[in-house]
Amino acid sequence: MFPARPLPLTSIPSIHWRNQVRHRRAATLRAASLALHLLVAIIVGVGGGADSAAATATAGVTLTWASEVTGQTLALVNHAPAQVGAPATRTPVVFYLLNLPAPRIGTESDDVLIADLLAQGLRVVTVDYRSHPRARVPQLNRDLHQLRTAAQQGLLGGDSVDLARVYLVPSGHRLERDLPYAEEAGRTLCFDLIAPSRPARSVGVVLEFSCDNANRMGNASLQVCSDTVLDAAATEGHAVAMADHPVPAPYKGIDPMPACALRAKAAVRAVRQASLARGLNGRIVPFGFSRGSGIALLLVTTRNQSEFEGYGACAGVPSDVQGAVILSGRFTYLDLLPGDPMIPRYEKAWGPRASHETVWRRHGALTYAAGALDVPLFLSINEAESPEALHQMQVLRNTLAARKSPFVYAPESDGRGHRVPLSPSVLAGLHAYLSERLTAASPTP
Repeated sequence: MFPARPLPLTSIPSIHWRNQVRHRRAATLRAASLALHLLVAIIVGVGGGADSAAATATAGVTLTWASEVTGQTLALVNHAPAQVGAPATRTPVVFYLLNLPAPRIGTESDDVLIADLLAQGLRVVTVDYRSHPRARVPQLNRDLHQLRTAAQQGLLGGDSVDLARVYLVPSGHRLERDLPYAEEAGRTLCFDLIAPSRPARSVGVVLEFSCDNANRMGNASLQVCSDTVLDAAATEGHAVAMADHPVPAPYKGIDPMPACALRAKAAVRAVRQASLARGLNGRIVPFGFSRGSGIALLLVTTRNQSEFEGYGACAGVPSDVQGAVILSGRFTYLDLLPGDPMIPRYEKAWGPRASHETVWRRHGALTYAAGALDVPLFLSINEAESPEALHQMQVLRNTLAARKSPFVYAPESDGRGHRVPLSPSVLAGLHAYLSERLTAASPTP
């Protein structure tokens, strides 16, 4: 049973810049549609008779898809689950990535893993990269983003796909869904774990808190934000976990605190316990973008602070993290640009800053770091972001530098604004950081 301890109801604002995204969403999807050159022809039905679980699945179809990364046309073979819902039911989809050039860390066969996905009622679409040498991070991220774009635009049949549950799973990894990390009145907070099955070596976990408060694997949010970090990290052999955002939908830009910190720490503990039980090394690095960036930073700055411990499903498990990837967000509320459009909302929630400075102070993740952090950070932001976002990143960098706290800063300059990086130069450094922070043998700094 989970502790019945009630959560405080003090409110704070979210670390989020999504208003820009909403205004550009339609234009982004139209542009992506023109750029994709996505497949077209239904070629053949897949018959029975083969021995593998993939081939013996319910008859599917093969589509062709133009891979930007490889410059080749790849086959996407559809496998429907044996058990399907009512005709109007939308089915979750897994893109299962075969024959990637990166080392395969999971040792369980594709037959077994695909059969397990089908048994869960998931539709599986295999994508065979045929060991093409460019199908690795940092180039592969663009294809991963295009697969999500293709799904969003109806490549797999818009009326039949559950776009709230679209997964990218590399060969050798197992998908486990709806693992709980905290239970509250009317809501169970969960995470999805994609991890090497029977791993050849012990690996760590990249943890993200979803930017979709209703559906943690919502494809629209991941596609619009070009968020490929978890998908790509899994192809390099790491485990990845997407957790429910601490704030339930509908999201209004205000986060309860310390409730969010308590829930985030509970997620870390549950992910660590699940990873250790599956033969992984227990190391965790949170990745945060937009409304998730401050939460990722908070997990570092609140290390060993007892007020945030003891909540959730695994209260006795350590909640420390071994680094953090921090992208655009809000990290302090005491140093805002005078024209910041969020200030009226903060004043409504907390009162004027001049007379309520203590309230404003305790809501910023930077507040909890008294000195140098225990772990190095990786920071990035697009240089075409809003002035408010760029200012917050500068404040974070200045604070870390003044405290001699190590970090890597790798800005993106492609002009895309409020997006997760896709530039190979940024992604190469980001994934090198993840590999370094996740490969030690035990969950220590």
